[in-house]
Amino acid sequence: MARTNKSAYERTRFIAMTDDIDAFDLADMLMLRQPLIINFEDYHAVKSNQVITFLSGIVYAIDGNVEVIREKVLVFATKEDLKDKSLRKFIKKHKE
Repeated sequence: MARTNKSAYERTRFIAMTDDIDAFDLADMLMLRQPLIINFEDYHAVKSNQVITFLSGIVYAIDGNVEVIREKVLVFATKEDLKDKSLRKFIKKHKE
């Protein structure tokens, strides 16, 4: 996929996890190198763990990392995107 001129933060999707969101759609976004910040605060604990486990495998496959901002708010992105100053600044500002 060709990189755009947008920063990692500008390409980031912010998602509040619900039953209407398909984990496979999230995986597709990650495989297209789109960073995701997902809030699991109002989502089922067991389902949250299943989605996190699944997306962690996708992140591993695309040479990325998962970073915790808060207990139930996680960033899924490539290592390159996590080094981007714009995304790093956001994470640092909101990390507990």
